[in-house]
Amino acid sequence: MGGSEEVETKQQWGGLPLPAIHHPGALNVSRGEEGVIIDIGLILQLVVNGLMTGGIYALVASGFNLILGVMQVFNFAQGQFYMLGAYATFGIVTGLGLSYPLGLLAALLATLLLGVLFHFGIIKWTLSHGFFHTMLATIAFGNLVSQAALLTFARDQGVVAPLLSGAFSLRGITLNKGKLLVIAGAVVVMAVLYYFMKSKTGTAMLASAENRDVAGLQGINAKRIFWVTMAAGCGLCGIAGSLIVPVLSATNTMGMDIFVRSMLVVLIGGTGSMAGALLASFVVGIIESFAFQYVGQLSLLAIFAFTAVLIYFRPGGLLGKPLPIPGE
Repeated sequence: MGGSEEVETKQQWGGLPLPAIHHPGALNVSRGEEGVIIDIGLILQLVVNGLMTGGIYALVASGFNLILGVMQVFNFAQGQFYMLGAYATFGIVTGLGLSYPLGLLAALLATLLLGVLFHFGIIKWTLSHGFFHTMLATIAFGNLVSQAALLTFARDQGVVAPLLSGAFSLRGITLNKGKLLVIAGAVVVMAVLYYFMKSKTGTAMLASAENRDVAGLQGINAKRIFWVTMAAGCGLCGIAGSLIVPVLSATNTMGMDIFVRSMLVVLIGGTGSMAGALLASFVVGIIESFAFQYVGQLSLLAIFAFTAVLIYFRPGGLLGKPLPIPGE
C-alpha cells in the first residue's frame, strides 16, 4: 500500500459489517531492503475499531458478570436487552423524531424496567429451584423476546443517523468521529459504574457476590440487592445497544452475536472479575478487528483459538480464578 493509495478497511462487529473506511495518504514506514511497509493509518483505524467494539463488549460483559457474581444467574437473555436498547433508541430518534439523548435515556429506562420485571416475574420464582432451572428460564425468556421482536418492531433493520458525521484527519490518518464518540460514551458509562460500585448499594452487591451468607449476617437485604443487580445488569446492555446504533444498524440477531462474544470476554477475563471483563473486552475487540482485516469471517475463530489457549494455561482467565458451578 503506497502513500498515495486509498486504503479501504474492512471491519466486522457482532456479525454485522461496518461501513468501509477510507483514508487516503496513510502514513507508511518502510524498513530494510525487502521493502516491508507498515501502514500506520490502517493500524490506527483497526485499533479504533477494536476499542469501539471492546467498549461495547465491556458494558454487556460487565452486566453479565454482575448478575452472575451476585445472583449466581447465568443470564442467556443478556443479548436481548442489548437489542432492545438499540431498537428503543431507533424508535425514539427515527420513529418519533426526538433527540438522541432522549433515545439513550429511553433505552436505559426501558431496559432497567424490563430487568426489574424480569426478576420479579421469572427469576425470583426460579432461584430456589437451582442454577440450571434459572438458566433454562433465561433461555426461554430470551427466545420469547427474540420471537416477539421479530414479529413486531424488529422485522427490519433500525437505522439511526450518525450523531457526529465526518472524521478527524491528521497527516493522512482518518479517525471516524462516530466511533470515537462510542468509545468516549463507553468510558463514561464504565466510570459511572465504577463509582456506583463504590457506593453503599454497590458495596452490598460486592459483599453478596463474595459470600451471600455472611452478607446476610451483616444486615444486607438480598432480595433488594437482587432486583437492583438485575436492573443494573440489563441497563448496561440497553446503554450499550443505544451507543452502538448510530454506528451500526439494529437487527434482530444482534443480541445473540453480542452474547457469544461477551461469553468469550467473561472466559478470558475471569468469571466474576469486573476488572478482568474490562481488560478482556478490549483484548477481544482489538483481536477481532485485526483478525477480520486479514482473515475475514474467520475472525471469530481466531478469538475462540485465543480463548482456548489462554484457558488451557490459565483456567481462571486473566484476572479471575476457577469457580465451581453456581449452586453446587
